[in-house]
Amino acid sequence: MAKQQKMITGVVGLPIRKDGKILLTRRYAPHKKAWHHKWQLAGGGMEFGETPEQTLAREFEEELQVSVRILFRWPIVKTKIWYGDHVDTEQDTHITLFCYLVDIRNQKIDISGDDETDDFQWVTFEEALQLDYLPLTDDFVKEAMEVVKEEKIISKLS
Repeated sequence: MAKQQKMITGVVGLPIRKDGKILLTRRYAPHKKAWHHKWQLAGGGMEFGETPEQTLAREFEEELQVSVRILFRWPIVKTKIWYGDHVDTEQDTHITLFCYLVDIRNQKIDISGDDETDDFQWVTFEEALQLDYLPLTDDFVKEAMEVVKEEKIISKLS
């Protein structure tokens, strides 16, 4: 019998501060050992009828209780296939993620309403790459580091 397959489109955001630090959240998923306590970018799955920008705004409100301002209009796009036997699921999943570089200004982050997040940290790009993170997180961080440099993103922060 063929294994089930699923396609997901997700949207994540990478908040950047004036000091050059970026925000990562830590996944709380004790029922999925491959994901539990891994660092990630905040965001989630696109719902029917949403644009990527609407998904980004909704996910940041739900997960962090903050609003976002997109700093660079083109998202970084990555795709990955997770085979179920590697990530504690019964199906193979093909995920496409859109990552926006965002500013959340000095808003107070509140993760108390999100049962899939148990911590967050502001870190440098280099520190982010030393953490135990979910797949694609490092790809987004590395590419974002280049975009920030090339597009002078820090100077656009409020």
